[in-house]
Amino acid sequence: MKQKICILSLFICLFSGVFSQSKVENVELNELEVSADRTKMYSGLGRIVTVVEKLEIEQAAVRSIDDLLEFVAGIDVRQRGIYGVQSDVSIRGGSFDQILVLLNGINITDPQTGHFNLDIPIDISDVSRIEILQGSAARVLGPNAFSGAINIITNDNGKNRISNQISAGSFGYLSNVTSGNYSTEKYNIFGSVSHRKSDGYIDNTDFKITNAFVQSGIKTANAGNFNLQLSYQQKSFGANSFYSLTYPNQFEHTKTLFSALSWDYTFDKWSFNAQAYWRQHHDRFELFRNYEGAESFPWYTDHNYHQTDVTGSKIVVSNLWKMGKTSIGADIRNEHIFSTVLGENIEKTKAIPFHANKLFTKETNRFISTAFADHSLNLNNWYFSLGAAATHSTKFGTHFNGGADIAYRFSDVARIYTAANSAVRLPTFTDLYYQSATHISNLNLQPEKSMTFEIGSKINPIYWTFTAVGYYRLGNNIIDWVRPEGAEKSESRNLTKVNALGFDVSYEYRFADIFIKSIGTSYSFLHLDKDAAGLDSKYALDYLKHKFTLNVKHSVWSKLSANWQLGAFDRSGNFTDFVSGALTDYDPYWMLNSKLIWKEENLMLFGEINNILNQEYVEFGGIRQPGVNFNLGIKLSI
Repeated sequence: MKQKICILSLFICLFSGVFSQSKVENVELNELEVSADRTKMYSGLGRIVTVVEKLEIEQAAVRSIDDLLEFVAGIDVRQRGIYGVQSDVSIRGGSFDQILVLLNGINITDPQTGHFNLDIPIDISDVSRIEILQGSAARVLGPNAFSGAINIITNDNGKNRISNQISAGSFGYLSNVTSGNYSTEKYNIFGSVSHRKSDGYIDNTDFKITNAFVQSGIKTANAGNFNLQLSYQQKSFGANSFYSLTYPNQFEHTKTLFSALSWDYTFDKWSFNAQAYWRQHHDRFELFRNYEGAESFPWYTDHNYHQTDVTGSKIVVSNLWKMGKTSIGADIRNEHIFSTVLGENIEKTKAIPFHANKLFTKETNRFISTAFADHSLNLNNWYFSLGAAATHSTKFGTHFNGGADIAYRFSDVARIYTAANSAVRLPTFTDLYYQSATHISNLNLQPEKSMTFEIGSKINPIYWTFTAVGYYRLGNNIIDWVRPEGAEKSESRNLTKVNALGFDVSYEYRFADIFIKSIGTSYSFLHLDKDAAGLDSKYALDYLKHKFTLNVKHSVWSKLSANWQLGAFDRSGNFTDFVSGALTDYDPYWMLNSKLIWKEENLMLFGEINNILNQEYVEFGGIRQPGVNFNLGIKLSI
């Protein structure tokens, strides 16, 4: 371990030396435009939103959105499988159920469980940018934006093209993505079909993932702009010990169908935004893949089947007047589930789609409505934002959220802000109803609540960007799956409190006229103070305490460039070791990835290598992650 640290230190010093001796001169205008938009203020809030742009996504040695987020400051990605099979994403020490996920501004958060929040029916090559708001945004985005929100924007470059990308790599990995875009002054349509598969890096980690996505937009002179999204995803994957180390032969199959229509219209100083959407998610979970080994467990008679349907709509009206910008809106959302294990017993069973002679025996439904108002004001160098929201659900009653943001701009390139915001998060259907041979359900769970205070700054001259944010979140009734010492089963509980104290610092320098293009680094620290002594926690009590990243981009020769990503991860908490049955602390580990790209106007060749140091590590429980692996690919556009 010490030898690896020495090698990494030498690597850092090498590039730091180049950094300190370099002279910065002419910078082209397009580089200024790209770098200036790396982070930006969120409309309606005074805080900073991190934006991962298309070029960064293309250059990173990643094969999924999950992989990409792993190197963003303040975000904890706990992968069970590889290449986007399934991951739990949390922000600032929150749980994976406490973030809101949006696709082109549409809420696609799963009410069954946050494990499915990243079942996003697009390929990473279709992503134009990712916007990440850290901290509560419940007063604007709704109750699920408890610890943050992630908005994924698909390809919007407007170029008429057809492209095909093929790649292959370790563990029998194969990927094919075909996409096309057609644009006129008033009309745009983008479509993509992708398929990925792998034999798995260990037994029962194989997978197949298929995505199909279409997005169409129309601009009208008098009726505003319309945007339609239609998508489909199918996943089948070996879930080796995903939910319990006791049963390594688990398997899961999911289907996601999604459609949404949005409308934007601006008239004089008024602006209108409306959206309507439907998302259906199917899940078949097999504790014993194809029933292999189930004969030794008489209580296991069938797999678990679920179908969630979410329909919703949202409207926001804004007016710009002499005292600032005032926005009011309403958001309604109906969440329903049919299941064989989640919900209340139903008198008349329902046939399970795609599975002959199978019946749903349980269901539950809840209707959630939110009304909100927000006002922002620019006054000389000051920015003020104040807002409140009321959320009502059929099961949990009415809850209020509110907050305020204040920002001060010292110059065109430097600003500081402070904010205080409250939030609420409703239990998922799994939190409330799931019970099995290893878990006890709890119908008496109450919504989570929090109050977050933060202060931050951003300095963004031409050649470098510096951001720093400190925060303290007071959390009450935080839901976790815990197992008391000596108990055979875990159970869902509202913990008395889980308070989060932390900070994120990042810095990037952008060079001109030398082979190094940029060097960026970040560090995140987090400490959770919780009332949960003697409990083995699955989620809320395990958190990423220290996270360090270093990113170096440089040219190699002619049109060949390279990107290096180095990360150090130190997780607090423990898990139950499968062999000994004892609580085991997580070990810190380093991660070094690299990607080489040869890029012509219509041709791109690339090679990726991940976990170059061949680290042995786990991110969740005792599920071992893969060692060194590679991927080679080609992308052709016409």
